[in-house]
Amino acid sequence: MTEPVVLPDFNSFGDQAIKGLDNPEEATAATQALLKEDRNSGEPEIHGPGENFLTLERGICREGVWYREAEVKELTGADEEALAAAGTNAFRVFETLLLRGVRTVGNEVMDRKLAGELLIGDREYLVMAIRRATFGDDLEFEELPCPRCEELVDLTVPLGAIPFTHLDDPEQTEFEVPLRTGDTAIVRLPTGEDQAAVMAIKSDNVAKKDSEILSRCVLRIRHADGSETRRPPATSLGMASRKTVLQFLTDTQPGPRYNDFSFTHETCGKEVELPINLAVLFRGM
Repeated sequence: MTEPVVLPDFNSFGDQAIKGLDNPEEATAATQALLKEDRNSGEPEIHGPGENFLTLERGICREGVWYREAEVKELTGADEEALAAAGTNAFRVFETLLLRGVRTVGNEVMDRKLAGELLIGDREYLVMAIRRATFGDDLEFEELPCPRCEELVDLTVPLGAIPFTHLDDPEQTEFEVPLRTGDTAIVRLPTGEDQAAVMAIKSDNVAKKDSEILSRCVLRIRHADGSETRRPPATSLGMASRKTVLQFLTDTQPGPRYNDFSFTHETCGKEVELPINLAVLFRGM
């Protein structure tokens, strides 16, 4: 029997998708018949024999050709031991899941370099696919307390109910972000390598972590007079410009929107935000 779930403080999650690009540790859950069908922004694409094949949003580029097909596998006891050895660091566990659970992307066998090259959204989608291959499509919980009315409910949540964001053009690698100054920031989306660089900062200074992402992802600033500044120091950008770019990177990153999941509890009629995270996806391991 599944143990009762204690819900976290949902107001504490904020915009952590970019603020340090970290995954919250607290476990939470979602719902079954109480879900609204229009919650998704588009279903992810899973195809091929079995549930172990999927199409990534961006994938990898080799000699001008994009490869988006990927294959995952069911986790074994050996993989479970490797995950346990990774400890409680969410990023280390996430990396271990990718290295142990993904067979190939395109024609390439998964390794640490390839994992770092992938968009963060593609990495999160791969982890969702690993979860599906290992435990099936449903997240099940018993006696989950509604944070609005405290009623205990039993829930079964299909992974397909988690909101999913697609790229308009999977092969677009640069994006223009208008700034309040009249300038335009030319940016790229963060990858696993960028995420690792942020996690390597041994500090709780969120602004410093934001600067790391900005320094890596802002390629140039196009000024109103047509001139450009390449690789501007992140600390030279105005606070409003920094916020604008960070929000764009959050909103445009494709893949499952774990923190955006919510449901309507029919008993109290309230909309409840219930972010899904790594601890929920692989609960019990």
